[in-house]
Amino acid sequence: MECLQLPIPPLPQFVTVGHSIWRPGNQHFKRNFPMYDMLLVIKGTIYMTEDERPYAVGAGDLLLLEPGHTHVGHRPCDEDTEIYWIHFYHPMPAISLSSHQISWSSILEPGTDADFLPRRQSLFLPKWANIDPKPLLPILREMLTIQQKLNLENAARLHGLLVRLLEQLQQLTIESTKPSRSLTLSRRLEEFLPRFIKEPFHSALLEAQFHFNAEYLSRCLKKHTGKTAVQYIRYLKIEEAKLLLAAGELPVPVIAEAIGVEDYNYFIRMFRETTGQTPGDYRSSRQGLS
Repeated sequence: MECLQLPIPPLPQFVTVGHSIWRPGNQHFKRNFPMYDMLLVIKGTIYMTEDERPYAVGAGDLLLLEPGHTHVGHRPCDEDTEIYWIHFYHPMPAISLSSHQISWSSILEPGTDADFLPRRQSLFLPKWANIDPKPLLPILREMLTIQQKLNLENAARLHGLLVRLLEQLQQLTIESTKPSRSLTLSRRLEEFLPRFIKEPFHSALLEAQFHFNAEYLSRCLKKHTGKTAVQYIRYLKIEEAKLLLAAGELPVPVIAEAIGVEDYNYFIRMFRETTGQTPGDYRSSRQGLS
């Protein structure tokens, strides 16, 4: 599936929503404006061209027209065509990619109370796809109802419904991507590896559990999380150590043992290389925070 990757935050901002029946002979006018124009056809066909690329948008088709690109109806409708559209604004440029290029299980660093700005993430939307519109129709209808009776009380809900709709579209994108064997193995490894936070890790254990070569398994994990098996276990150990450091006054050597690191000096070095702080400094930085 062809997708657009939008950096978030900020989230896309709602502008307007519409629904109509286009009659035979109706044709979209030429336009270039600074907003996204999402078209969802329920029945019939609308013919649109964006920057010289023609689309026949039929029943169940969704087309996301991009800001700064010229779009126009290149021929009139041949039949009654039911269509929903949403205009929304997003200030940052999108990246075009295939849904098969998206590593959905890639690890993201969560925000903390030490951050002063939100962490960068991404929203993935279908650019051009045939979808099941049923999950979207209740949201679109509620958006139309609110827009027709817009007031200070319900305006925020309209913006929230846009985010909900876009999240549904991203979920449809995820579901359209059949998991590869490497993704399936990566997800199983992510469930299996936390046991090695405390226990010693040996690659032979992976081979015995999954019946694949350990090097191949590690490549699968790295493809979808960005980390090899050893790196992933180290990541889990550090995250567990962070929790223990922030939660109480356990001595640092005890915490090192709790995550299966017998060499205290190695633990200090590993923690500092990963976080940029010593365990003691990290604990001090968390004191008084909630």
